[in-house]
Order: sequence, then structure tokens, then C-alpha cells
Amino acid sequence: MQHHPPSKDRLTRFLDNPRKALWRIAAPMMAGFTVHALYSIVDSIFIGKLGAEALAASGYIGAIFFAAIALTNGLSTGITACVARAYGARQQERMNQLASNGLLLSMTVGTVFTALGLLVGPRLISLLGASGTTAAFAWEYMFPLWLGMPLFFFSTALRSVINGEGDARTPMIILAMSTTLNLLLDPIFIFVLDLGIAGASYATILAHGFALLVLIYVVFAKKRLSTRYSIKSMAPSRELLSAIIGIGLPATMGQLVMAAGMIVVNKILSSFGQIAVAGYVAGNRVDMVVALPLLGIASATMTLVGMYSGANRSDLVRFTTLYAYRWGVAVSILLGGTIYLFADHVVGLFVADGDAIQIGRQYLGYAVFAYPLMAVGMTTGRILQGLGFGWPSLIITSVRVLLFGALGAYVAVFMFDAGIHSVWMSFIAGGIGALFLSAYWIRKHLWKGNM
Repeated sequence: MQHHPPSKDRLTRFLDNPRKALWRIAAPMMAGFTVHALYSIVDSIFIGKLGAEALAASGYIGAIFFAAIALTNGLSTGITACVARAYGARQQERMNQLASNGLLLSMTVGTVFTALGLLVGPRLISLLGASGTTAAFAWEYMFPLWLGMPLFFFSTALRSVINGEGDARTPMIILAMSTTLNLLLDPIFIFVLDLGIAGASYATILAHGFALLVLIYVVFAKKRLSTRYSIKSMAPSRELLSAIIGIGLPATMGQLVMAAGMIVVNKILSSFGQIAVAGYVAGNRVDMVVALPLLGIASATMTLVGMYSGANRSDLVRFTTLYAYRWGVAVSILLGGTIYLFADHVVGLFVADGDAIQIGRQYLGYAVFAYPLMAVGMTTGRILQGLGFGWPSLIITSVRVLLFGALGAYVAVFMFDAGIHSVWMSFIAGGIGALFLSAYWIRKHLWKGNM
């Protein structure tokens, strides 16, 4: 039987080799994000075979589901960052209380979210613009998905603690297993059992239920974590809950800000015609190729910065910060430049219209300059979250996406009658604004001793 070293040895290894530590966490995260992105594409393909109305229905529910994703990701960020700091400080009892309080908070939020969704779901679907058969499909898809929503929140709480202890490999393996199961169950439930679009929801719930069972086995039966859950440590603590929410709430709001910014940009681009929107959407799909590895590096940095901060190793916090910046910028330049070289072929995977491909190529030409700025802004937000500062990340995102990005594009197009290139330039302006804010907060919290 393979011996698993105690997790405190992992901390020692991370302290001894911070370069290797970053990639030990970042690589599995990148793989996990990629697997999830591929699942979303394949799942949409299966639903699309039921017809355009079914695909449209999944799109409406996807907009609502984004709120759940934002909430779970926000909670995950808050729990992971807090646990990582306690782990670095070797505060065993605080880790137990943080994990247990995080589980209690996640389950409470998940239950409330489920109740609200089931209560106002049909009305919300109508408000989003769905009607007739599409609305019926949407509710058929949403109802079972929302009944199983507490599973997502429960899994998030357990997975976040594992990440907080620096083990990104185990959650990635479990995610890959559940995603594979989901993809296998999709055609069976949708077509073989003839459950239609509801079958996609049942497949998702069963796959996440499987993932939760594996997580429960790893955490409670195998006891692979140094963190321990108990009823006693689950007693609500105002200080601990405030620490989690203080990071999780801004993180959630940051994702909603990005969604709002995309809606506004699509509205602005629609003034240039639907072909312009199609070209941008096609180009924007390619952004994921750059964003996923950047997100992996930034998320790994958050965990490590939290650990090193808890261990009072300000030298390693600063080293990891500069190391993550260097790699984030390098990866963004390499991937962005490569994508632009093959822009026509890449955009052509998503849209066939020649004018749309030209617009997508133009967008990617500007995006090459925005990607490195995005890497700095994204990494800065995660670093500050790892140190326990949640609101700067939200401000950086809001400035980049809303103030310069969406508002800047609106002013340029509708007040100065600028061309579509001004929309792409607003993205670069947003990145520059985020760069200055990043420099301010990093200097304040890392280079002036306030950690």
C-alpha cells in the first residue's frame, strides 16, 4: 500500500522549493479547467441535437446557472484562501473551524439558492425572454438541476479545503472522473431513455453526486487531509465567516461584473450589426485558450501566497508574486501571438461568414496586447485574495471590465462615433488601468511590509 506523507510535509516541500510548488498546484488546475471547458462544449452539442429551441433553452438556463457558478467560485476562493493561511501558520484548530464553517456556509447558501430558483424559476425564465416551447424546455431543464444544487455547494466546500492544503491533483482527478461520467450519461439519459433535455440535468446531477461521494470518501474515510471536520467546530463563528465572506463576496461580485461587461459589450457591438457580434463571440471563444492557463497560474499563486503569508515568509510571498507575473505574461504573449498567426483558421472553427472572420481576426490583433495586461490583473487579484484582501480584486476587475472596457467603448462608439476598433482599444485601456491599480496594491501590501 502506497504511503501518503502527512500534509505538513507538503508545506515543507513548498517552502523549500517555491518554483516547483507553483507548478505542482497550477498544472492540475489547468487540466481541470480545460476538462470542464470541453465538457461545456460537448454537453451543448448533445442538447443541440434536440433542436434549436432546446439549445436556446439551455442558453437561458446557462445565464441563470452562471449566478450559481459565481457563488460557488466565490465561496471556493474565500475558503481556499483562508485555509491556506491557517495551513501555512500550522494552526490546526483554526483550519478545522474554517473548514467546518465553510461547509456550513456553503450548504446554507446552496439551500437558499435552490429554494429561490425553484420558487421564481418560471418567472425568471420569462423575464429573460424565453417563451412558448423554449420556455417549457428551459423549465424542464432547470427544475431537476436546481433540486440537485446543494450537491454543487457541498462539493465546493470540500474541494476548497483540499486546494487550501495545496493538493490540486486530487480535485482534478475527481473532476475528470465525474466529467467523463457526465459525458457518458448524457446520450443515455437524453436519447436512449428518451428523457430529452431533462436527461442532461439528470446526468449532471448524478455525475456531481458521484464526485461528492468520492470527495466524502477521500476527506472522511481515507482522511487524506490534516483538516478535520466536526459538529463542534461547525459552530458558527462570526470572525471566521466574516473572513470567508470578506474574500468570497467580492470574488462572486467580480464574476458578475465580468458577465455584465460582456452583456454591455455585445449590446454595443450590435450597433455594428449581428455579423460584428458573431465575429467578436468567435474571437472571444478563443480567449479561453489563453485564460485557462492564466487562471491556473493565478489560482495556484493565491494558495501559495496564503500559505507563505501564514508561515510569515514574506520573502517567499514576494518571490512567488514576481515568478507568477513573469510566467503569466510569458504564457499570455506566447499563446496570444500563436493564436493571432492562425487567426483566420481559429475563428473559422466557430463561424463561416467571411466578414465575421475578418472582425474576429481584428479583435485578436488587439487582444494580443490585452492578454499580458489581463495576466497581471488576474494574478494580482488572486495574490491579494491569498493575503486576505478581497475587495481590491473586485475594484481591479470593475475598472478593467466596466469603467474602461464597457463604459469606454460606449463613450467612444455612441458619443464620438468611433469605429469598431475603439471597442477593442477599450479592452487594452482597461488592462492598463488594472495594471496601475495592481502596482499600487502590490506595492502597498507586499513591498511596504503590510502583509
